[in-house]
Amino acid sequence: SVTVLDSNRNPLSGALVTFEVPATGASGTFAGEVNTATTNSSGMATSAIFTANGSVGTYTVTATVASGAEPANFVLTNTGISFAFYLSGLEAINGGSNFYALAGAVTVDGNGNVLGGEQDYNDAAGLTSPQPSGDAILPGSAELMVDPTTGQGTLTLTTNNTSLGLNGVETLAVQFVNTNHALIVQFDGSATSSGSMDTQTLASTLTDGNYAFTLSGVDPGYQSIVFGGVFAISNSGTTLAGTFDVDDAGATTTPTLGTAFSGTITGPDAFGRGTMTSNILPISSLNYYVVGPEAIRIIDVDTITTDSAIGSAFGQGTGTFSNASLGSSVFGVSSNSLGNLFAAAGMFTTVPGSGTFNGVADDNEFDNGTIVPKAPISGTYTVGSNGYGSMTITAGDLGDVSALGIYMTDPLLNLNDPNNTASGLGGALVADLDVSSVNPTGVNGTGVLIPQTNTSTADFAGSYAFGAQVYNESRGPALGWEFDFVGQGSVNSGALSGASGLLSDPFFIFNATAPDGTDTATFSGTLSPDPVNVGRYRTTLAVTVAADPDYTVVIYEANGAQLFWLDENANGESVFLGSLQQQGSLIALPAVQKAAVKTKSKQKD
Repeated sequence: SVTVLDSNRNPLSGALVTFEVPATGASGTFAGEVNTATTNSSGMATSAIFTANGSVGTYTVTATVASGAEPANFVLTNTGISFAFYLSGLEAINGGSNFYALAGAVTVDGNGNVLGGEQDYNDAAGLTSPQPSGDAILPGSAELMVDPTTGQGTLTLTTNNTSLGLNGVETLAVQFVNTNHALIVQFDGSATSSGSMDTQTLASTLTDGNYAFTLSGVDPGYQSIVFGGVFAISNSGTTLAGTFDVDDAGATTTPTLGTAFSGTITGPDAFGRGTMTSNILPISSLNYYVVGPEAIRIIDVDTITTDSAIGSAFGQGTGTFSNASLGSSVFGVSSNSLGNLFAAAGMFTTVPGSGTFNGVADDNEFDNGTIVPKAPISGTYTVGSNGYGSMTITAGDLGDVSALGIYMTDPLLNLNDPNNTASGLGGALVADLDVSSVNPTGVNGTGVLIPQTNTSTADFAGSYAFGAQVYNESRGPALGWEFDFVGQGSVNSGALSGASGLLSDPFFIFNATAPDGTDTATFSGTLSPDPVNVGRYRTTLAVTVAADPDYTVVIYEANGAQLFWLDENANGESVFLGSLQQQGSLIALPAVQKAAVKTKSKQKD
């Protein structure tokens, strides 16, 4: 807005004001391409809505009138959009198959050009990003390229570490759920993995307060290890204190529960990256990346010992909890790629007064060939005032899954999409703590549980983004046993249709002749609601790639926008756990907008 005055400094009405913007570089556009406005009786003229273009930088918008009065200058700056990302899976490079973890932050402009970033990588087999610097994500040719209709595309990152990706260039497949949140997998043939990418909201320090966390990885003997617990950041923002559990398949005695947590933390840098130290051995040196004040991604960066782990910490709000904090919920939990491979999902209702629960769940213990479908489950649970809790499923109800650590989070926080403050709120992080010296073939893993607020079949409809981390030994475990996918499609009248996705397959489980371990796929299936357990569905998911496999899948609905799906193929060759998340607005994605993503010469733009 500008005010036009005459030579006596009185407001001048009816004057035509022109707003002029730079024709190239950092600039912007006015709604309807109207860059003029007429002053009102108070001498004020207000432009049409002004929107930044995709270029980053500082520039001037000048307001002028024909009479030659002194112009008014608006000095504006277009800034980039920053995302925090994290994922883990199985690498094919560096003498793999190895577990690996990757976390980082990247800034892009509105045209999808990468402006810079930082990341940390750790495969516990000798390849760890240099510390304390980490890897630099370089500006230049790298870009975020997305179909504006489906939200599907790729993010190319050029790093200064030539040991990663393809000579330092990493490609991630991205599937946006909304403009602030995407599901991702590595998509360059060097590794495969699953994770997420979320818009960052940065501050100079983390909010002092209470957090819940889980981590999953491998110990120095390359045995599966998981952690879960709660901690508080001191008022000074430098020290940590709390309680944690650890389940280490390589330890003589495990799990170890209720250990006092202590450590230190530094403030984040310009990319939201900071450091943590802790007594949760062997994972003692960690880096974190801020998503927002109540959501951070954490990665183990030990360079002295060969171990690796990755996970998240979420704020706990007021930090005061009880058994009543846990109500009807849906959960999903799974191993990492080096654990005893399994996944489980289910739903339950609680009776807070007695600390008991009842429900139904499915379990696929791939490594021992056990599938437990639609199992009635019951047991006991407890939640402490600090949100540290546990859940015991009656032995045998759900195969080897019986002992869960539960770590409550802010009831106003969406764990799948931390920038979403309107729906899918509340829940807890989960650690499966079943491996023990008594049961060395048991399972451990991590996951989440979220409140079950709506089981309406009618609300399970619309456009969905989805993904899954799949363990498959159809071609033999020595070759690598994981592939991952993300995709997008519509659910209408109980049918998933028009769904397409990007599939990462560096071990050529589907197509031994594929040149680079990446592929596209289509997905379809008809959903059959469970007539007894409302909110549970079954489907045969047809995945069309070179091998055209079908998967027997069970789905649990927390609400119409958030669902877990679990593969329980009877052939015992695979297991996957993933999510379906209802898509929101994709307007103004910060990306190069393409009609489709081209990954091979045989595919069409």
